[in-house]
Amino acid sequence: MIRQNLHTHTIFCDGKNTPGEMAQAALDAGLTSLGFSGHSPMPWSNDWGMTSEKLPGYRAAVAAAKEAYAGRLAIYCGVEWDSLSVPEFGGYDFVIGSVHHIDMGLPGEPPSVDNTPAATADALARYFGGDPGSMAEAYFAGYETIADTAAVDIVGHFDLLTKFDEKAGFFDETDPRFFDVAIAAMERLLRAGKLFEINTGAMSRGWRTAPFPSRRLLRELKARGARMLVSSDSHSAGTIAYAFDEAEALLRDTGFTERWELTDAGFRPVSL
Repeated sequence: MIRQNLHTHTIFCDGKNTPGEMAQAALDAGLTSLGFSGHSPMPWSNDWGMTSEKLPGYRAAVAAAKEAYAGRLAIYCGVEWDSLSVPEFGGYDFVIGSVHHIDMGLPGEPPSVDNTPAATADALARYFGGDPGSMAEAYFAGYETIADTAAVDIVGHFDLLTKFDEKAGFFDETDPRFFDVAIAAMERLLRAGKLFEINTGAMSRGWRTAPFPSRRLLRELKARGARMLVSSDSHSAGTIAYAFDEAEALLRDTGFTERWELTDAGFRPVSL
């Protein structure tokens, strides 16, 4: 049984609960450790990420929860660092590296792949001439920054680009223009020593019936010796360990015999 979640958001970014409330939810769900991963500050104004001004309060609130739950729940302070954020990593126990936007080299906020189906359709038409292969190439290119950033430990929701595909069908992962660039990015990340997460967040929010990455990409990760952990990408107390049983079963079904957890001594494997 999975007893850890490292992908957790709170009121300091776009989550609905305080660190203390999320810690209590984790304890109630039977977890033995919890990592907080607030969204890193972005270079444009937004309503979902932390700001630089919020960072001291975020760290203090996580530290307070760690003290309050000492001996009952191990707590780690991390960050979900976006590929377009300024690299600031001091004071964190772990770093998740994610691509939420596609850098177009233009002023203002770049197109998001994590907003709504309408926003994805608009980005596909406006920036890529309706060509999903071009959009996939630009999206996976963002993982070059993640691979080259030594402080990043974990690759967040690797194929987030496909978040709305069960309902809208934007991308075909069997298309070589999608699959080949995904594999190239995957291999670069693995050479850099990154762990990958199975992420159930889009399931809890009703967009998907299966986690990220897809079953096909999980098989490719297994063939390349990837180290996997399971995360809920939780934004509320009720989803702290969402669909962990399904994620664990998916790991087994795609050939994995272990998953990884963060400990005080670093990342360690746990048998499935």
